[in-house]
Amino acid sequence: MIWNKARECMSRDELAILQGRRLVELVDYMYHNAGYYMKKMRRLGLEPGDIRGIEDLDKLPFTTKEDLIEAYPLGVFALPDSKIVRYHVSQHRAGYVGMETMAGYSQGDIDIQSECMARSISMAGLGERDVIQVAHSDGVCTDDPGASRGAEQVGAAVIPAAGCKPAVLTALMRRLQVTGVIGTSSELMQVAQIVGERGLKESLQLKAAMCEGSSWAESIRERLEERLGIRVYDIFSLEELTGLGVACECEYRKGMHIQEDFFLAEILDTNTMLVLPAGAHGELVFTSLQREGIPLIRYRTMHIARINYEKCQCGRTMARIDRLCCGMDDTLLIRGNSVSVSHVEAVLCALRDIEASYIIRIREEHHIDVVDVYVESTAMTGALLSEHWADVKHRVACAIHRTIGVEPDVYDAGKNPFDTMLFKRKVTIVDERK
Repeated sequence: MIWNKARECMSRDELAILQGRRLVELVDYMYHNAGYYMKKMRRLGLEPGDIRGIEDLDKLPFTTKEDLIEAYPLGVFALPDSKIVRYHVSQHRAGYVGMETMAGYSQGDIDIQSECMARSISMAGLGERDVIQVAHSDGVCTDDPGASRGAEQVGAAVIPAAGCKPAVLTALMRRLQVTGVIGTSSELMQVAQIVGERGLKESLQLKAAMCEGSSWAESIRERLEERLGIRVYDIFSLEELTGLGVACECEYRKGMHIQEDFFLAEILDTNTMLVLPAGAHGELVFTSLQREGIPLIRYRTMHIARINYEKCQCGRTMARIDRLCCGMDDTLLIRGNSVSVSHVEAVLCALRDIEASYIIRIREEHHIDVVDVYVESTAMTGALLSEHWADVKHRVACAIHRTIGVEPDVYDAGKNPFDTMLFKRKVTIVDERK
């Protein structure tokens, strides 16, 4: 199903004209409303009139996560507080633990995300006859209004369930005959574990799941599909742009279609800082063409990807990002091995009978990387305080060892030296080497 054929199937020439016009308007808007960006442009000797189309995009300066952190909380807003209807705070991991960025949404921004989510939900084959459970949650926020509104826009019934425990999610799926789920692969893996243990697969009506989380492995998709009897689609989320719905896979699942009328994408060579041609791997850079609250020009996402501009078999002309899009801030180097934080999270979530949150601490000891894991049980506290703790400790240590190649020391939460707020995430990385 294609939600908005006029936009999703427009010719590449028409799209380029639309993007060029919106870019010119965006630069003028940013220059006059976002003081930090006016300073950036003036340092380069640029004025809005110097940008006449997308061919001038490479003249503009990049925006980075560090820029947003430095300007926290309100320094990058292009609208007054009275025009902001929703604030989202993102908490970061890997090299940014303890740091935050804030996104502000105008009503127009929420409308854009709703449109993007309506398109994405249609790509996953869901529509007006479906019941969609929105289980996605991240950072401080416990709901995703754009996801719910997008589902409502296609006519589906919506169950907001962000923050619910896996057992509750599973119960809701059965009672309300849920056919579609929006969440993370780790959340779905925990549901799949419960479904398998209780023999509930045949009692579910699930058809499709849309999983957010860059660089989750294809093997995780295969396991979810086999255990739940569904098709799993990758959906790209970036809070700095608009949250969920920036890009999503269609029925052919050969990359995620970018909503290019709203988000202009580039691939950057991080060594030369030059834009790479189609098909080359590099850092994914986005310009939010119509964002009002916090518009971003050439925002460096720290995700590695490549873009395919060929027309898809589904009929959409929007470019596609490779599904396995690895985040630079989601990747750690431990004793010479590259390790995906998302993959570590998925492995820990797949451990049977253990429902817990984890802090993984990486530090140097005599110039050698050392890994400590702190475990806080969320469902079986007795297991961590009795004879079961030895088994939990052994299984967590083995899972981490197989994944990152380093045997960790595993502790219960009582020996946790960090702020307990960090346990609100499934997996938090504290890299003390940075």
